[in-house]
Amino acid sequence: MSIARWLAATSALAAFVTTHAAAQKADVIHFYTSSGESLAIGVFAKEYAKRGGTWIDDPAVGPQAESALAMNRIAGGNPPTAMQWPVGAATRELYEQGLLTTLDDMAVAGDWAKHLPPIILRNVVVDGHFVTAPVDIHGSNWMFYSTKVFKAANLEPPKSWDEFFTIAPKLEAAGYIPIAYGANAQQEGWLFMALLAGIAGNETYLAIAVQHDAKAAASEGVRKAFETMGKLRKYVDAGSPNRKWNDTLALVETNKAALMIVGDWAKGDLAAANLKIDEDWGCALAPGSQDAYIMTTNSFALPKTDKADQVAAQRKLAELLMDPAIQTEYTYFKGSIPSRQDANIKSLDRCAQLAQKVMAEGPEHQLPHFILSFTPDILGQMYDVLGNFWSHPDIAPEEATRQFAAIVASIPK
Repeated sequence: MSIARWLAATSALAAFVTTHAAAQKADVIHFYTSSGESLAIGVFAKEYAKRGGTWIDDPAVGPQAESALAMNRIAGGNPPTAMQWPVGAATRELYEQGLLTTLDDMAVAGDWAKHLPPIILRNVVVDGHFVTAPVDIHGSNWMFYSTKVFKAANLEPPKSWDEFFTIAPKLEAAGYIPIAYGANAQQEGWLFMALLAGIAGNETYLAIAVQHDAKAAASEGVRKAFETMGKLRKYVDAGSPNRKWNDTLALVETNKAALMIVGDWAKGDLAAANLKIDEDWGCALAPGSQDAYIMTTNSFALPKTDKADQVAAQRKLAELLMDPAIQTEYTYFKGSIPSRQDANIKSLDRCAQLAQKVMAEGPEHQLPHFILSFTPDILGQMYDVLGNFWSHPDIAPEEATRQFAAIVASIPK
């Protein structure tokens, strides 16, 4: 198509979008159901209404339920306008099946490639095409802590895991749970990744997550990470097994537990509980990982459709989702930072400022969350190793390391 014809087509579409604003109903499937998440998705919903559209909220409880709902809708010939969807292998699979709308012209117009970090960019582009809109960057290696617990116990939050094991008995003696933890795959993953970065270091982490280096996965640093994970078992409470992350965070919110290793999405729930930073709670990057940011992202994919009104609704929505100002407002509630690095985050809290500072130190400090690094099958195998190790104290760190390294070695090069 010539440039002139492309411009004419674009102008015609723009006119159609303006004329048919009332028909632009965005049916959005997502799994934002916690208190903070609900406020965050509400930013998009309100802005969509301001821009002349109608937002139809379609939440599901948890990523698996959300994915099943979305795929059932697509298979039934009634796709949603947009769906929250994991980037990486899961997105590539849908794209290769011809199920996703590409967003290339909007990405060019909005300079997406210029303003997204390389790790995020690699995961939202498939075969040179933008196939999903990333709305934020989350860090999973945060330590959120109760300022009141540490003040009452006359202790300081730990900067290393050795410090944690020194103060943990003192926290117990003062009547507090040293570390809030829910033993499920999600939280086991957050903890292990933070331990891997904090103990094995960024170079080893990147070798495993990016290069899929089996030798790095079998290294002493990985063994020490498993060893430290095992030592933490004695400092969690009896209600730990299968507890959801927001229920685990509630132990910190109510000053029953000293700290939790969790992503910055925790800030949304802390804010929703009317708790104030530095007065009720504090944040720091997890012990030992102060020079690392383990990144993941929430994104929205747009299922392919031949319905003109839905095409218009999708374009309005994608433009909104990638608006840096709207992303900043959204991340205030979500706890993350904008995916667009040109967004102004001066209004966000000191945790967000710290996240941006660490990321700005360069690619060697930007570590991909495992969900960006491995296929769902490989990730599931890794979580099985972590879960078995946590629930079976008789498994030695050396054996867990061997199993972990074997999984990495099985990845096709």
